[in-house]
Amino acid sequence: MFNFPWIRKPNYPKLARLDYDEYWKTRGFAIKNKLREREECILANIPSGSKVLDIGCGNSKLPIALKEKGCIVSVGDISPVVLESFKSHGIKPIIVDLTNIGAAQDLHDGFDYIILSEVLEHLPNPEEVILALSPLTRHFAITIPNSAYFWFRFGLMFNGRCFTQWVHHPSEHLRFWSHVDFLDWLKAMDLRLIKSNASNGRRWLKDIWPNMFGFQIVYLVETE
Repeated sequence: MFNFPWIRKPNYPKLARLDYDEYWKTRGFAIKNKLREREECILANIPSGSKVLDIGCGNSKLPIALKEKGCIVSVGDISPVVLESFKSHGIKPIIVDLTNIGAAQDLHDGFDYIILSEVLEHLPNPEEVILALSPLTRHFAITIPNSAYFWFRFGLMFNGRCFTQWVHHPSEHLRFWSHVDFLDWLKAMDLRLIKSNASNGRRWLKDIWPNMFGFQIVYLVETE
């Protein structure tokens, strides 16, 4: 058996039901002190003064960096642990349960950007979420892991194991797209692609062949 990144045997006996509030309490919540590559891409593409909602931001520093850039920032999450942490930084918290998006009462239109970074793959209903949020914003900044990344292909070919795009529990990820798949999915959702790029992956090859060598892909799209 070969040792490929993100290819491992899950420890099934220790798996339990996934609860995101408990997830953060167990993992320990602390806002990161630096941006990830995908977040740097998003930050560069959102102009100062924009009204931004970052949904499912977890412990990302991006909402704080956007506020420092001069944006009007809110965060949406189901976890009180997450919301209270950003509230202490002067960022408006909004309770958002994406699995029951139709029941969200505090979401209103007027956002310039809604960020869904490493979020859609966690959902059983990403189509419903996009259709519900599209009228509220002019743009989405979306990132997903590319399921066609070459390490994932090699792991399945040589180890016979599917990729593990998760940290603590297999049900962290419910949907899987390659870069090519996701471009088609965006069209089906009536979203116009402005730009996409692989924020990380295999050096310069990710820019030439993102479907093979891009690990996480950033998409900036318009809803109008």
